[in-house]
Amino acid sequence: MTSGRSIAGKYMMLAAVMLLQLVSCVKNEVKVTVELPKKTTDAYRLLYYASDSKKGWYAETVVPIQQGKGEAMCYTRNPAIVYVMHTGNVPEAAFYARRGDKIKIKGENGDPFTWDIGGNEINQEWSGWRLANRKVLMDRDNEKINNAVAGFVEKNPGKGLSTILLLIYYDRRLDEKGFRRLWKKLKDEALSPDWVQLAGTADMPGGQPWERLKTDMLVLHTAGTGADTLKIGEKPLLLYFWRQDDQQRDEYMGELRDLRKQVSDSSRNLISDISFEMDSISWRYGLSRDSLNGVVRGWIPLGEADSLMMRMGVSRTPYVLIYDKKGKEVYRGDDLPKGIKYYKNITLK
Repeated sequence: MTSGRSIAGKYMMLAAVMLLQLVSCVKNEVKVTVELPKKTTDAYRLLYYASDSKKGWYAETVVPIQQGKGEAMCYTRNPAIVYVMHTGNVPEAAFYARRGDKIKIKGENGDPFTWDIGGNEINQEWSGWRLANRKVLMDRDNEKINNAVAGFVEKNPGKGLSTILLLIYYDRRLDEKGFRRLWKKLKDEALSPDWVQLAGTADMPGGQPWERLKTDMLVLHTAGTGADTLKIGEKPLLLYFWRQDDQQRDEYMGELRDLRKQVSDSSRNLISDISFEMDSISWRYGLSRDSLNGVVRGWIPLGEADSLMMRMGVSRTPYVLIYDKKGKEVYRGDDLPKGIKYYKNITLK
């Protein structure tokens, strides 16, 4: 005769097996459905970074809208941030997606800024924040966007959405100190490195922004000599970091040519342009057409991911650092003409 305990044990084992089967049936896909006014016929692009346990890749799909309805499938094993593109190359909305999620988008018109996006608890709260700040986001007023992000983070320092908003919306170029101040407020779930991986932020390995550290020198791959060491604190120093596809690169190279003519004594001051191109061919191609003389032409192929660049806080291109002869930082930012004014102040006195 079978005891009650053994029968209960069999039922528990059966329930566990069924649960495992259900879990294993979750496919690496996210279904996205869109419901707009019936008269709407349009198409929207969905861009996201998909990944599994072995690799990651950038993916794109299109949601065609016919008579106000459309659907698409995003494929990923790990969670992803999906960006919605419509009339240009700047995202107009975004949402958080985990495999198995059914993302439901509803709107009273075809403008993604106005959409209500659900499918999970993060999206519900994210949509509430986005709709409350719709005008600021549509106007692309970065100062007001930073304030809106700051308001949410200060009220919700333990939520993962605070980290997402900081990484996606906050303009660090405008206010790096404000970003770091808010980051230090994060706690609990918000500090999980997973959120940083979602946003794909290059200068935050391990899920934390690098603290800027003072350095005395840079060792660079350079044209001509093969390598050069730039000492910080020996003479006024201008560092300009660039890539070929930066806006205004050619204009900025012209600014450096003019500056070197005005500040011509390279024995008393230093100017260096530093390429973040990944390969030496692209770097040297740029050098051949710039006609820059009296300038140290450097190359850091790892770019922002280089450990020294992280510690110096060089997180993008174009970027400019100006130091006086004592090594004090007098300018940091992406406006070379503005940086040159500071440089002239410390070299032409």
